[in-house]
Amino acid sequence: MNYPGERTVDLTRYVSNLDKNVYAIFNLPEEVIAVIFAYVSRSSAGFRENLAKLLADDELGVSGSAGGMATAYSEKAARFHEKWVVGYGHSSVAEHAVAHLGVEKISRLASAELELANTFNSFTEYSQRYQRPERGQFYTPPELDKDGETRSAYLRHQERAFDTYESLLKGLIPHLMEKMPREEGESDKRFRSRVEKIAFEDARYVLTLATCTSLGLTGNGRALRDTLVRLLSSRHRESQELARSMEREISQVIPTLLKHVRPSDYLAECRTALAKQPAPAADRHLRGHAFNGPRARFVDLPDYDTALTRLTIQLLIERHGLSYRAAETEAQGLSRSDKENRVDAALSGLRFFDNPLDAFRHLTYHMEIQLSEANWHQLLRHNRGTSFTYGEPTVNLGYTVPPHIQEAGLTETFTRLMEEADQLTEQMQKRCPEAAPYCVTNAHHRQVTATASLWELYHLINLRTSPEAQWDIRAAFEQLSAQLEANHPALIRQAKRRLV
Repeated sequence: MNYPGERTVDLTRYVSNLDKNVYAIFNLPEEVIAVIFAYVSRSSAGFRENLAKLLADDELGVSGSAGGMATAYSEKAARFHEKWVVGYGHSSVAEHAVAHLGVEKISRLASAELELANTFNSFTEYSQRYQRPERGQFYTPPELDKDGETRSAYLRHQERAFDTYESLLKGLIPHLMEKMPREEGESDKRFRSRVEKIAFEDARYVLTLATCTSLGLTGNGRALRDTLVRLLSSRHRESQELARSMEREISQVIPTLLKHVRPSDYLAECRTALAKQPAPAADRHLRGHAFNGPRARFVDLPDYDTALTRLTIQLLIERHGLSYRAAETEAQGLSRSDKENRVDAALSGLRFFDNPLDAFRHLTYHMEIQLSEANWHQLLRHNRGTSFTYGEPTVNLGYTVPPHIQEAGLTETFTRLMEEADQLTEQMQKRCPEAAPYCVTNAHHRQVTATASLWELYHLINLRTSPEAQWDIRAAFEQLSAQLEANHPALIRQAKRRLV
């Protein structure tokens, strides 16, 4: 494809076909793809036509790439992107440029900050449930270098946490092998492997948030830029350094889109302003208290009839194209059973992997959960449609003792480590507050509030109450599910479709 007076361009090096309305795009740098999408938004021509013209003009500076693989990112292409995205503020175009990152040997504390930085990123994280962490793989805050005594205490605690982890494994594995039933035809090797994974899952509760993890990350240019701003604005130096390392590597793929990345003045000023407000008395009433699991409840549960009416309005608009006023009048005139029947019809045929209609997004629910750090890290994953408010890691809200640890008679071993973590964290708050959160364990509770739509709750309850779900997070969503079943029966009755 070429224009009069222009050299011929072989587009088959960059698109999967030349004559169909749907085609794949490849062999172009991510930023170049975003550039051409920007061009399309201001041109009547399609992606292929604009690509051919820009390549013929050598406007993008990629046509001479060896072997047809356009990996060079020329000054021309950079200037072009600077004009469209940076100059014109056409930032939505940045969503078409994607980068994939491997992130290794960061603390559990930093991995949570990274996963919370932007909901448009996708993650797969190393699982302490299925793998055994290596001794010595933990983060040490550089602020500790100023105080040798405190640094030594910190390092001893990290080693003690791993000592306790290994002690728990030694007790859990034989206990579980004796108590757990074998599956039909299960070999000795397979049975032991299955038992060990359950032991890993429970023993990890004594490991600290300093313990290293790894993850894979995929994000678009716009989300990644916002992620870096959040991390650069973090309280924790590790997260700030992580942001600069990520920026360096992402810039190999989408360099122009990351220009002008800097910490947010707003976040810094907001943090300072809030710190000047009168502080309440320290909340330590649950410190040292052992729990069997999380505590979850709805703090703002809509009246049942009101919720039914709101959902019915949306269903009437979607099905019959009514105005909002007409749909509201119609819904208000229906009996409770009539509205429940409409909800049942909307949920009929919902299968294992199906999501309910978008009308279910209009009902929102507010929850508060006190849950272990181990549980919190699970809640962050597979969950991009919930808004969270959360406190910093703390030892003041008690901790969870896994049931198998209690059954195996290992509670004393477990609680000794918890007591040490409580004491050291308090000392760190006075001598090196930057290091204190890294002494908190996976067992310690964090306060979280969450807002989610009924649509999102269908996803979470379906996923997290299934038999395959980990016991801790399953307990949280069983509590929430039970409250919904008692108060909003017609709205939630199809949520546990994995159990059907």
